[in-house]
Amino acid sequence: MKTQVLLLAVAVLAVLAALPLAETKRAEAPKASAWPCCDTCGACTRSLPPQCLCADEAPGGCHPACRNCVKSTVDGGSDVFRCADRITNFCKHGCTPAA
Repeated sequence: MKTQVLLLAVAVLAVLAALPLAETKRAEAPKASAWPCCDTCGACTRSLPPQCLCADEAPGGCHPACRNCVKSTVDGGSDVFRCADRITNFCKHGCTPAA
């Protein structure tokens, strides 16, 4: 009888210990999928996983999480911005949903 109670207590502790890990992974998932994303991939390193630059340009500025936003002027004289951060798997996720 004592061994059954002990086994039950160990099983309950194992389940309770696993709960915080599941909650942490679920909380991190939305942040990872929101940004970074890239539609036009620039140069990537040959490391595993690759560190990539994105060639996407936007007239309204860079994403708030971008640390190195580069401003340039296009032929018509208007300003465009590009995030020059080198990010792991930057080009893995496109910003525009697939049709």
